[in-house]
Amino acid sequence: MATKFEDLTIQNNFLFQQVMKNQRICKRLIEELLNIKIAKLSYPLAEQTIETGVDSRGIRLDIIVADENHTHYNLEMQVENRKSQDTGEPLLPKRTRYYQSSLDMDLLSKGQNFDKLNATYIIFICAFDLFGEGRYTYTFKSKCQESPGLELANGATVMIINSLGTKGNISPRAKSFLEYVNDRIVRDAFTQEIADEVTRVKRNSEVRRQYMLLEMRLHDERMAGRAEGRAEGREEGMLAGREEKAREIALEMLKDKYALAQIFKLSSLSKEEIYALAQANGLEVVE
Repeated sequence: MATKFEDLTIQNNFLFQQVMKNQRICKRLIEELLNIKIAKLSYPLAEQTIETGVDSRGIRLDIIVADENHTHYNLEMQVENRKSQDTGEPLLPKRTRYYQSSLDMDLLSKGQNFDKLNATYIIFICAFDLFGEGRYTYTFKSKCQESPGLELANGATVMIINSLGTKGNISPRAKSFLEYVNDRIVRDAFTQEIADEVTRVKRNSEVRRQYMLLEMRLHDERMAGRAEGRAEGREEGMLAGREEKAREIALEMLKDKYALAQIFKLSSLSKEEIYALAQANGLEVVE
């Protein structure tokens, strides 16, 4: 198990999802973060894996709720600022794009035409400052580069909430919640309510069972990925070994003045590779 169930905090994806199933807490958190008022909250897609058809992969959206105007809110807790192994760039920006498209596809599957897509908010609560500007919130909507005041009114909003922020205007309740994410210290009635819900969730044996099953599944997926990686590594190693052996054969044949056609046939190297090998070792190629 990555983390014992008893040791989970609000920073854990699974526990955060369970706490946000409390309608009162979830509604108040959205109101405080967005500075809005919601009359009624529902859970049309809660605890659902959306199958996207991309490489047969699905994504587990932590919590999705809708208000009385059918605006949908996807709340996500993100603790680690993961980066691309290829570019070193943070993965979260593209992850928001992936989540947005997946949520839109699911809304369309409910029989809605694209011109009636609901307004959506993808909200990532991060225990790190993704952009390093010290802001509590970073809100993104589509705007025209040539005319920044011109907005593409597609109804899609992405919010990156920084629990380590110090700049910007947020409500006292929102600030106390972000501080609670950081240190789990209760500072007001709202964080006390959250702390009480955390305790209640941890006492639920069914929730414990769900967490164990989820961790087992993730563990199996990680093991399968490692096994696949080892198999690919062995295959790459064998291929590299064969290529090295081919170069050794070609080099010996070059030294023994074999003709190019013979080296080409026996070593499996291309003619360009044979010429390059000869040049690198100060040898001549016999035509």
